[in-house]
Amino acid sequence: MTPRGHRISMEEKGQRATRSTDVYHTEATSKQAARCSRCKAIYWNKRWYLDEEQFSVTSRGVIRHSIVCPACQRMLDNNPAGIATFRGDYLIQHEDEILNTIKNTEKKSRMKNPLSRIMEVVQEGNVLTISTSDDKLAQKIGRDVFKAHSGDLQYLWSHEHNFVRVLWSRQQ
Repeated sequence: MTPRGHRISMEEKGQRATRSTDVYHTEATSKQAARCSRCKAIYWNKRWYLDEEQFSVTSRGVIRHSIVCPACQRMLDNNPAGIATFRGDYLIQHEDEILNTIKNTEKKSRMKNPLSRIMEVVQEGNVLTISTSDDKLAQKIGRDVFKAHSGDLQYLWSHEHNFVRVLWSRQQ
């Protein structure tokens, strides 16, 4: 029994979730559908769609507004939510296989979440760096490369800023 005067807040009971502090979170002011002016993704009913047919089946509405989706805004700001770094001699020897694994992971992730995108791929010697628009995508890319090629894998999370740094390495 709780002491008199001590009340459990709504948050403690699980009734109310805390608000997102992510500046790239979509806050639509209208209940009507909107289209990203850059990638043509469609926002409706608090969800992003890539497929026009899937959107038309669910909404039966007309798109009247144009906005910039959070993934495109991250790209414009050059502010990735995740950075995956791959290094080692093994990377050079199996570069095509690792890049195919990365591309397939992005493709699968993007089917579930249209805002999960690879922003940039940079290779310098035996170091490959991938910037992503979603922290979970960087984590999935690291995990899938680790599953397919083993090696050493580390995640460095910054929970305050919704950012992850994934480090994978394998020498031979």
